Amino acid sequence: MQATLDSLKSTSKKSAWVDLAAHYKKLRGTHLRQLFKEDPKRGERYTLEATGLLLDYSKNLVPDETLELLFRLAAESNLQDHIEAMFRGEKINFTENRAVLHTALRAPRHASMMAGGENVVPKVHAVPDKMAHFSAQVRNGEWRGHTGKQIRNVVNIGIGGSDLGPVMAYEALKYYSDRSIQFRFVSNIDGADILEALRDLDPAETLFLVSSKTFTTLETMTNARTARGWLLAGLGGDEKAIARHFVAISTNAREVAKFGMDTANMFEFWDWVGGRYSMSSAIGLSTMIAIGEENFRAMLSGLHRMDEHFRTAPAAQNLPALRACWRSGITTSSARRPSRCCPTNST
Repeated sequence: MQATLDSLKSTSKKSAWVDLAAHYKKLRGTHLRQLFKEDPKRGERYTLEATGLLLDYSKNLVPDETLELLFRLAAESNLQDHIEAMFRGEKINFTENRAVLHTALRAPRHASMMAGGENVVPKVHAVPDKMAHFSAQVRNGEWRGHTGKQIRNVVNIGIGGSDLGPVMAYEALKYYSDRSIQFRFVSNIDGADILEALRDLDPAETLFLVSSKTFTTLETMTNARTARGWLLAGLGGDEKAIARHFVAISTNAREVAKFGMDTANMFEFWDWVGGRYSMSSAIGLSTMIAIGEENFRAMLSGLHRMDEHFRTAPAAQNLPALRACWRSGITTSSARRPSRCCPTNST
């Protein structure tokens, strides 16, 4: 907390921040309609394309002067140095004292990304390889439930990034999904959530993915135990059924085994993967089962392209940096509307 406060104090003393504060007072009475009236080509000028994505930020209350000040703030804050530090695996998450290396999850096999003095890319690639084998078994019917029935339902149990990422990816990529398998997502500790998710499913055809690094997360494990009870009740109480209907995304083999799962079907991820950025790790197992290995790896490739764009593009042409700049600045007026970012026709 103190480090965060010190950082905020340091930022507030920068000349660009002081100028932004003064600029805000001048701009806060301005309506978005006025900016479009003064600049009829605003809708064209305030767009940016990179890696197949088109960012339209014309609907933000941000004139040219604001952007110039925000880019100044980025330079004064040594943004590029911090970006490079992230890619080097330095512990830039100072509140938790750990690295932020979700970029390693989609790095090519030949790449080198260091964490704790170790190149983590080889062990990172071992996980999607294992995921690919398992997801193919589920999709082609080779992996069957305890009674021999094919898996027709996949239920992802997690919370935070272990839920939001997979849900978002599934909804966004549903076009590519295997429609013979239903996918449902449970995160709310309110029992109504999981009861509704399981209401019309056949236990013999249902596979649960339980995502918890420690396998002790209260909400996730409460829902996992509910699912366990539901499954056993539907399959005659045979404990051996658990290993065919539950797999874990975790690092706690002891707790996974105590639950009744086969640790051979445990998929790991690491401390340097923050939850909100984890969908390209083993947390994305439900996504790979839904869309298949080829499409999942294509997604990782696209994420890597954006990582490289973020690392190399100057702030004024950098989609993530640009969005971060204006959201850290003065754009808090009620007249501001959120930007839109959508795919272009390019692939």
